[in-house]
Amino acid sequence: MRFFDTLSLSIKNLWRRKLRTILTIVGVMIGTSAIIVMISLGLAMNKNFMEQLSQMGNIMQIQVYNYNQGGMTPDGKKIEPLTDAKIAEFARMDGVEGATPVLELNLKMMAGKYVGWAYILGIDPDVFEMLDIPVSEGRGLTSEDTGDQMVVGESIKYNLYNPRSSRWEPAPEDLNLMEEKVTISWDMNYGEKPFPGETKSRKKVKPVNVEVVGIVSQSGSQYDYAVIMPLETVKKYKKEQDKFNQGNEGIGTAPARGGSRSSSGNDGYYQAIVKVKDIDSVEEVMEQIRNMGYEVYSPIQILDSMKEQSAGLRQILGGIGITAFIIAAIGIANTMYMSIYERTREIGIIKVIGARLGDIRRIFLMEAGWIGFFGGVLGVGMSLLASMALNKFNINIGGQIMWMPQETGLQSSYIPPWLMLAGAGFSFLASLLAGLLPARRAMKLSVMQALRQE
Repeated sequence: MRFFDTLSLSIKNLWRRKLRTILTIVGVMIGTSAIIVMISLGLAMNKNFMEQLSQMGNIMQIQVYNYNQGGMTPDGKKIEPLTDAKIAEFARMDGVEGATPVLELNLKMMAGKYVGWAYILGIDPDVFEMLDIPVSEGRGLTSEDTGDQMVVGESIKYNLYNPRSSRWEPAPEDLNLMEEKVTISWDMNYGEKPFPGETKSRKKVKPVNVEVVGIVSQSGSQYDYAVIMPLETVKKYKKEQDKFNQGNEGIGTAPARGGSRSSSGNDGYYQAIVKVKDIDSVEEVMEQIRNMGYEVYSPIQILDSMKEQSAGLRQILGGIGITAFIIAAIGIANTMYMSIYERTREIGIIKVIGARLGDIRRIFLMEAGWIGFFGGVLGVGMSLLASMALNKFNINIGGQIMWMPQETGLQSSYIPPWLMLAGAGFSFLASLLAGLLPARRAMKLSVMQALRQE
């Protein structure tokens, strides 16, 4: 029997029992849709976790801290200072894209008539782009920035106020630091009068004119309220700040932040940032640095914890979908067995006129395959509609929501193209498997018994 004859015959056989065929296809459609939707809920959880964590910082960045300097590593070696040479060693590790030291300072900033505290982060300008810091206006730091250029966080303006006002007057919402004259000073009395009874700084310093070259968009990371400047410039400020503090003996000086160990002398740096090329390498790089005695942190640690917490729910959802499809597969097998029972005499006649066993098997497998194909395609369509409804009404099934600057846009269900193809393909293959036993039964029917069947 030719292939196209078998194909035509299988379609005609299904169409002879329209209602039963349609009901079986509907069962497969529901089962396929259930599997896709249940998996899509788990995928949406992971996708939302990634989006939320990206608001906390780049998931492929590792924060390295030298808390244990002078101590011993797990293998008994002395923990070395976090020097430029050590950070360069991090950058040469397999899977690492680059690394930079971080130097922190607290200074006073003045923009127009507004003053406030400024949290300064000094980094290597060559790696600014590598750190994926979102710049909404202007530009980021480049290797040509070796002077007093800075990129400021969008929220830094909320630290500024008018010191000459008789009451609290914060900086306006539309204050654009790129359009203002901006100066900084390590004298914490700069830009405002001392409070009554407060001693003025004995040593005066001239404020430094700086150039704001870019604005960092709000992202929920440490850069929102930070001022990013070239590392060498911040080192110079650090030296000047130390001289000022020594000359004033604590008057008008900045308190230590995050450890006054944020120096660049013989003791090394307090903090460094390591950027990893691929998310799969983050844990491995973190383990290598941890074995050197340093403390490490990456948002991926939170991701692992969140996935563990939601693993049980994802397994339950997957189990529900698989159960629904097993029921649909049983329906396919039942339909095929009923078809064999009703067409026993017909099968006998086909055998008498010369049909081979392989032809009979092919007919019944094609019938099962058609049911799986149409049920799978319709199931994908139904799952897309269900996903749209879940997202439209923002139905949250076990998803963990953390703080985000913009909590909108989180999906309840996420169906990528590969999941649609996998769902339809799984439906087709599972239907073929469900039709195997009925097809074997049709092959084994005795011709004489089949011809006697009424």
